[in-house]
Amino acid sequence: MSQDFNPKDMITYADKIAHEMVEEMPDDEAILMVRDFIRVLAEWQPAVHSQMGEPTMLAITALSTTRLFELAFLKAYSYSEKHVAAREAIEKVFGEQS
Repeated sequence: MSQDFNPKDMITYADKIAHEMVEEMPDDEAILMVRDFIRVLAEWQPAVHSQMGEPTMLAITALSTTRLFELAFLKAYSYSEKHVAAREAIEKVFGEQS
Protein backbone atom coordinates (compact mmCIF):
# COMPACT_ATOMS: atom_id res chain seq x y z
CA MET A 1 0.00 0.00 0.00
CA SER A 2 1.31 3.38 -0.91
CA GLN A 3 1.87 5.89 1.85
CA ASP A 4 0.88 8.62 -0.63
CA PHE A 5 -2.54 7.07 -1.23
CA ASN A 6 -5.44 8.46 0.77
CA PRO A 7 -8.58 6.27 0.68
CA LYS A 8 -10.70 9.37 1.27
CA ASP A 9 -9.57 10.54 -2.18
CA MET A 10 -11.19 7.42 -3.63
CA ILE A 11 -14.43 8.22 -1.83
CA THR A 12 -14.34 11.82 -3.04
CA TYR A 13 -13.80 10.67 -6.61
CA ALA A 14 -16.58 8.05 -6.36
CA ASP A 15 -18.92 10.75 -5.02
CA LYS A 16 -18.11 12.97 -8.01
CA ILE A 17 -18.86 10.11 -10.42
CA ALA A 18 -22.13 9.32 -8.63
CA HIS A 19 -23.26 12.95 -8.85
CA GLU A 20 -22.50 13.02 -12.57
CA MET A 21 -24.39 9.76 -13.11
CA VAL A 22 -27.47 10.86 -11.18
CA GLU A 23 -27.62 14.10 -13.16
CA GLU A 24 -28.06 12.06 -16.35
CA MET A 25 -30.41 9.49 -14.81
CA PRO A 26 -34.10 9.70 -15.77
CA ASP A 27 -36.53 9.86 -12.83
CA ASP A 28 -38.11 6.48 -13.60
CA GLU A 29 -34.67 4.85 -13.75
CA ALA A 30 -33.86 6.35 -10.33
CA ILE A 31 -37.02 4.79 -8.89
CA LEU A 32 -36.14 1.39 -10.36
CA MET A 33 -32.58 1.62 -9.09
CA VAL A 34 -33.74 2.41 -5.55
CA ARG A 35 -36.22 -0.49 -5.56
CA ASP A 36 -33.65 -2.94 -6.94
CA PHE A 37 -30.95 -1.77 -4.57
CA ILE A 38 -33.25 -2.12 -1.57
CA ARG A 39 -34.12 -5.66 -2.67
CA VAL A 40 -30.41 -6.51 -2.83
CA LEU A 41 -29.80 -4.93 0.59
CA ALA A 42 -32.80 -6.78 2.06
CA GLU A 43 -31.41 -10.12 0.86
CA TRP A 44 -28.03 -9.37 2.40
CA GLN A 45 -29.01 -7.51 5.58
CA PRO A 46 -31.81 -8.73 7.87
CA ALA A 47 -32.17 -5.23 9.40
CA VAL A 48 -33.18 -3.89 5.99
CA HIS A 49 -35.53 -6.80 5.33
CA SER A 50 -37.28 -6.31 8.67
CA GLN A 51 -38.23 -2.75 7.63
CA MET A 52 -39.90 -3.68 4.30
CA GLY A 53 -43.37 -2.71 5.62
CA GLU A 54 -42.23 0.67 6.99
CA PRO A 55 -41.18 2.94 4.08
CA THR A 56 -39.59 5.69 6.20
CA MET A 57 -37.63 3.28 8.38
CA LEU A 58 -36.73 1.23 5.32
CA ALA A 59 -35.22 4.32 3.71
CA ILE A 60 -33.32 5.25 6.88
CA THR A 61 -32.05 1.69 7.37
CA ALA A 62 -30.99 1.38 3.71
CA LEU A 63 -29.22 4.76 3.78
CA SER A 64 -27.43 3.97 7.03
CA THR A 65 -26.38 0.57 5.69
CA THR A 66 -24.90 2.08 2.54
CA ARG A 67 -23.11 4.75 4.61
CA LEU A 68 -21.85 1.96 6.86
CA PHE A 69 -20.11 0.44 3.81
CA GLU A 70 -18.16 3.67 3.27
CA LEU A 71 -17.12 3.85 6.91
CA ALA A 72 -16.22 0.14 7.01
CA PHE A 73 -14.12 0.61 3.85
CA LEU A 74 -12.13 3.39 5.54
CA LYS A 75 -11.69 1.37 8.72
CA ALA A 76 -10.67 -1.79 6.84
CA TYR A 77 -8.21 0.14 4.69
CA SER A 78 -6.65 1.75 7.76
CA TYR A 79 -6.34 -1.63 9.50
CA SER A 80 -4.82 -3.23 6.39
CA GLU A 81 -2.38 -0.36 5.98
CA LYS A 82 -1.25 -0.64 9.63
CA HIS A 83 -0.99 -4.43 9.31
CA VAL A 84 1.18 -4.19 6.20
CA ALA A 85 3.38 -1.51 7.80
CA ALA A 86 3.87 -3.64 10.92
CA ARG A 87 4.71 -6.69 8.83
CA GLU A 88 7.22 -4.71 6.76
CA ALA A 89 8.83 -3.39 9.94
CA ILE A 90 9.20 -6.91 11.35
CA GLU A 91 10.63 -8.20 8.08
CA LYS A 92 13.08 -5.29 8.00
CA VAL A 93 14.28 -6.03 11.53
CA PHE A 94 14.46 -9.84 11.23
CA GLY A 95 14.86 -10.22 7.49
CA GLU A 96 12.42 -12.03 5.23
CA GLN A 97 11.84 -15.59 6.33
CA SER A 98 10.09 -18.29 4.32
